[in-house]
Amino acid sequence: MPKTENRKKSEIRNPKSEANYELATIDCDEHAERMMLPQGHAGAVRAMLARHRVPVDGGWLMVDGLKTRPLQLRDLKRFVAGSDVFSRQSDGTSVAKQYARHGIHLRAANTERVGGWAEILTRLGDIDRGMMPRLFIHQRCQRLLGTLPDLQHDPNRPEDVLKVDADEAGAGGDDAADALRYLVASAPQRPGFMAA
Repeated sequence: MPKTENRKKSEIRNPKSEANYELATIDCDEHAERMMLPQGHAGAVRAMLARHRVPVDGGWLMVDGLKTRPLQLRDLKRFVAGSDVFSRQSDGTSVAKQYARHGIHLRAANTERVGGWAEILTRLGDIDRGMMPRLFIHQRCQRLLGTLPDLQHDPNRPEDVLKVDADEAGAGGDDAADALRYLVASAPQRPGFMAA
């Protein structure tokens, strides 16, 4: 959500409900660096959240001078991640536990592929068929926007998307698209809009 100063008062909706979108991964480019340690990633997530403001007293913003505060981790309903972050390492800990030490409590995402991709297609809509979009992707999510057009159907399973791994340097792959799939597949099913 952009800073409230940059939006017309009439365009500002209830920020508390906007803040409660289920976020799979905050996958804007600044946090998507490969090999970023949980401590650094948690700091980057907090910094990104702090750039966004919510009103102190909630509700619709209709009057000038309403006090706001930075968006915080506690304002978000959930962070979800793939099952690999819950695997125990040789020292008995997991990546999820490392994030928890820094205030980000991860939940296991619904990683079912076919249903997740179908939900993305449904939410993207089809204006020619009268289906309005219900999923909006911010322009700052360049990795996601660059990945989506390159996705291809899996020739062995046409209802699925072909899995593409990143190279040794971390370039390419479909991690950003998978993060979006985790978002929509793990979100409670309800009508309305979703932001990524």
